[in-house]
Parts: sequence; C-alpha cells; structure tokens
Amino acid sequence: MIDCGIPGARLRAATDADCAALAALASSAHSHPWSERQYRDSIAAGHHCWLLQTDTGEAIACCVLSQLFNESEVLDIAVSPSWRRRGIARALLQQLLGELPDNVDRVLLDVRVSNTPALGLYRSLGFVQDGLRRNYYPAAGGAREDAILMSLAIEAR
Repeated sequence: MIDCGIPGARLRAATDADCAALAALASSAHSHPWSERQYRDSIAAGHHCWLLQTDTGEAIACCVLSQLFNESEVLDIAVSPSWRRRGIARALLQQLLGELPDNVDRVLLDVRVSNTPALGLYRSLGFVQDGLRRNYYPAAGGAREDAILMSLAIEAR
C-alpha cells in the first residue's frame, strides 16, 4: 500500500477484470485515453499494470510499466480528476520506482509538451529531457502535439 493520505487505499496489480475500470479512469483523466482493450493487451503482453483504489473499489490512479532488459518504461499513468493535487502521482511513482527489479538502471517516459504539471512532477523526481518526438500525440481537431522524451537514471542498489 502507498501512503497518499487516503485511509484504506491500496495499490495492487490490475487484472483483466479491472480493464473496464482502468479505461473509465483513463477516460476521465486523459484527452486521448487508452481503451479497455489496450489495458487488456498490455496485461497480456506482460506489462506491470497497477491500480490504486479505495476500500470501496473506486479507482484513484493507475500506472503501467514495461521492462526490456535493463530499462523500464512508464507507458501510462492516470489520476482521477477528483483525486488530483494530493500528491498521488508522486507517491505512486516513488513507490513503483522503489520496487523496480535490481537490474533496471534507467526509466523512460514521454509526456505531452503541454502537460506542465506532469513535466514538473517528472523533473522533481529527477527525470531529465533526452529529446523531442515531433507530432507524436493526437490533439484536438486532428492536430498533433510533440512529446518530450525523458529518462531517470536509477542508482545501483
């Protein structure tokens, strides 16, 4: 369980049975959310999909991580709008980063250039900008938005 000031909240590995709730959470949190099938496919591919929920079953946040050799990648992270501004994303990432396998020495992610709250969070956790992927994300009206590529070096443990 992560300490995010929510009595009774628990972090657990998501299963296929959670994919509808994950998609609903993503739909409330993102302009271009993952679908239920994308979460299901991600779990089937062996990605680590985490769900933070209240003791009544309300989905608060989720995070999907993949691992290839010595690198892990944050594929998706979402916090329900009604639970934002409480340090949940920070606590979730810190918990999951602390539990990475010992052979992981770098964590990757990408983020929309317009997502200044996420950029601030990632920078405060030690992520650095590695590059820019032009026109990566879909945006409103058929436009495209750049992605900032970031990484975090993990100290030897």
